[in-house]
Amino acid sequence: MDQDGLGFVPDEIVDGATVFVLGQNPGADEEREGKPFVGATGETMARDFFPRAGLTRGVNVSLGNVLRCRWVSDGQRTNLLPRGAVLRQAVAQCRQYLAIPTTTKLVVACGALAWSALEKPGSISAWRGFVHE
Repeated sequence: MDQDGLGFVPDEIVDGATVFVLGQNPGADEEREGKPFVGATGETMARDFFPRAGLTRGVNVSLGNVLRCRWVSDGQRTNLLPRGAVLRQAVAQCRQYLAIPTTTKLVVACGALAWSALEKPGSISAWRGFVHE
Protein backbone atom coordinates (compact mmCIF):
# COMPACT_ATOMS: atom_id res chain seq x y z
CA MET A 1 0.00 0.00 0.00
CA ASP A 2 1.11 3.55 -0.57
CA GLN A 3 0.89 6.60 1.68
CA ASP A 4 -2.84 7.17 1.06
CA GLY A 5 -3.69 3.59 2.10
CA LEU A 6 -4.44 2.42 -1.42
CA GLY A 7 -2.67 -0.15 -3.47
CA PHE A 8 -2.51 -3.83 -4.23
CA VAL A 9 -5.86 -5.61 -4.58
CA PRO A 10 -5.46 -9.40 -4.32
CA ASP A 11 -7.67 -11.99 -5.96
CA GLU A 12 -10.66 -13.32 -4.06
CA ILE A 13 -10.19 -17.08 -4.35
CA VAL A 14 -12.97 -19.45 -3.28
CA ASP A 15 -11.88 -23.03 -2.57
CA GLY A 16 -13.44 -25.37 -5.11
CA ALA A 17 -14.92 -22.61 -7.30
CA THR A 18 -15.20 -23.66 -10.94
CA VAL A 19 -15.58 -20.12 -12.35
CA PHE A 20 -12.98 -17.34 -12.28
CA VAL A 21 -13.98 -13.83 -13.37
CA LEU A 22 -10.94 -11.86 -14.56
CA GLY A 23 -11.22 -8.09 -14.92
CA GLN A 24 -8.66 -5.58 -16.13
CA ASN A 25 -7.94 -3.43 -13.06
CA PRO A 26 -9.51 -2.40 -9.77
CA GLY A 27 -11.26 0.90 -9.29
CA ALA A 28 -11.25 3.30 -6.35
CA ASP A 29 -13.83 1.24 -4.40
CA GLU A 30 -11.77 -1.91 -4.86
CA GLU A 31 -8.59 -0.21 -3.66
CA ARG A 32 -10.38 1.20 -0.60
CA GLU A 33 -11.83 -2.20 0.39
CA GLY A 34 -8.91 -4.33 -0.83
CA LYS A 35 -11.26 -6.66 -2.75
CA PRO A 36 -11.99 -7.06 -6.46
CA PHE A 37 -15.39 -6.23 -7.96
CA VAL A 38 -16.96 -4.34 -5.05
CA GLY A 39 -17.76 -1.17 -7.01
CA ALA A 40 -20.43 -0.54 -9.64
CA THR A 41 -19.23 -3.35 -11.92
CA GLY A 42 -19.24 -5.83 -9.03
CA GLU A 43 -22.73 -4.76 -8.00
CA THR A 44 -23.99 -5.24 -11.55
CA MET A 45 -22.36 -8.66 -11.79
CA ALA A 46 -23.84 -9.76 -8.44
CA ARG A 47 -27.30 -8.50 -9.42
CA ASP A 48 -27.49 -9.42 -13.11
CA PHE A 49 -24.81 -11.93 -14.15
CA PHE A 50 -24.18 -14.17 -11.16
CA PRO A 51 -27.82 -15.24 -10.55
CA ARG A 52 -28.28 -16.14 -14.24
CA ALA A 53 -25.10 -18.22 -14.13
CA GLY A 54 -25.95 -19.89 -10.80
CA LEU A 55 -23.06 -18.12 -9.09
CA THR A 56 -22.81 -16.60 -5.62
CA ARG A 57 -19.94 -14.42 -4.54
CA GLY A 58 -17.92 -16.08 -1.79
CA VAL A 59 -19.47 -19.47 -2.56
CA ASN A 60 -18.66 -20.72 -6.06
CA VAL A 61 -16.90 -17.97 -8.03
CA SER A 62 -13.40 -16.55 -7.70
CA LEU A 63 -12.65 -12.96 -8.72
CA GLY A 64 -9.53 -11.09 -9.74
CA ASN A 65 -7.92 -8.51 -12.01
CA VAL A 66 -4.94 -8.52 -14.33
CA LEU A 67 -3.55 -5.28 -12.90
CA ARG A 68 -3.53 -5.11 -9.11
CA CYS A 69 -3.96 -1.37 -8.61
CA ARG A 70 -5.07 1.72 -10.47
CA TRP A 71 -2.57 3.54 -12.64
CA VAL A 72 -0.84 6.67 -11.35
CA SER A 73 -0.62 9.44 -13.93
CA ASP A 74 0.66 12.92 -13.08
CA GLY A 75 0.57 11.97 -9.40
CA GLN A 76 -3.12 11.03 -9.49
CA ARG A 77 -4.73 7.58 -9.44
CA THR A 78 -6.80 6.87 -12.51
CA ASN A 79 -8.74 4.03 -14.09
CA LEU A 80 -7.36 5.11 -17.47
CA LEU A 81 -4.67 2.69 -18.55
CA PRO A 82 -1.39 3.45 -20.26
CA ARG A 83 -0.88 2.25 -23.81
CA GLY A 84 1.67 0.31 -25.79
CA ALA A 85 4.90 -0.89 -24.24
CA VAL A 86 4.12 0.60 -20.81
CA LEU A 87 0.87 -1.37 -20.57
CA ARG A 88 2.53 -4.56 -21.84
CA GLN A 89 5.24 -4.19 -19.19
CA ALA A 90 2.65 -3.63 -16.43
CA VAL A 91 0.69 -6.72 -17.52
CA ALA A 92 3.88 -8.80 -17.61
CA GLN A 93 4.79 -7.67 -14.08
CA CYS A 94 1.31 -8.32 -12.67
CA ARG A 95 0.85 -11.62 -14.50
CA GLN A 96 3.12 -13.29 -11.93
CA TYR A 97 0.34 -12.78 -9.37
CA LEU A 98 -2.35 -14.34 -11.56
CA ALA A 99 -2.90 -17.84 -10.20
CA ILE A 100 -6.08 -19.38 -11.54
CA PRO A 101 -7.02 -22.25 -9.23
CA THR A 102 -6.85 -25.80 -10.58
CA THR A 103 -10.57 -26.29 -9.85
CA THR A 104 -11.45 -23.57 -12.38
CA LYS A 105 -13.30 -24.87 -15.42
CA LEU A 106 -14.34 -21.50 -16.88
CA VAL A 107 -12.49 -18.18 -16.93
CA VAL A 108 -14.65 -15.20 -17.84
CA ALA A 109 -12.32 -12.62 -19.39
CA CYS A 110 -13.84 -9.16 -18.90
CA GLY A 111 -12.28 -7.17 -21.69
CA ALA A 112 -9.34 -7.17 -24.05
CA LEU A 113 -6.72 -6.72 -21.34
CA ALA A 114 -7.95 -9.80 -19.46
CA TRP A 115 -7.99 -11.76 -22.72
CA SER A 116 -4.43 -10.73 -23.56
CA ALA A 117 -3.20 -11.66 -20.06
CA LEU A 118 -4.54 -15.18 -20.63
CA GLU A 119 -2.24 -15.30 -23.67
CA LYS A 120 -4.95 -16.54 -26.03
CA PRO A 121 -4.72 -16.06 -29.80
CA GLY A 122 -6.61 -13.33 -31.63
CA SER A 123 -8.75 -10.58 -30.18
CA ILE A 124 -11.46 -10.97 -27.57
CA SER A 125 -13.95 -9.65 -30.15
CA ALA A 126 -13.16 -12.56 -32.47
CA TRP A 127 -13.87 -15.04 -29.67
CA ARG A 128 -16.91 -13.31 -28.12
CA GLY A 129 -19.64 -15.86 -27.49
CA PHE A 130 -17.35 -18.88 -28.02
CA VAL A 131 -15.69 -21.20 -25.55
CA HIS A 132 -11.92 -21.36 -26.00
CA GLU A 133 -10.10 -24.42 -24.65
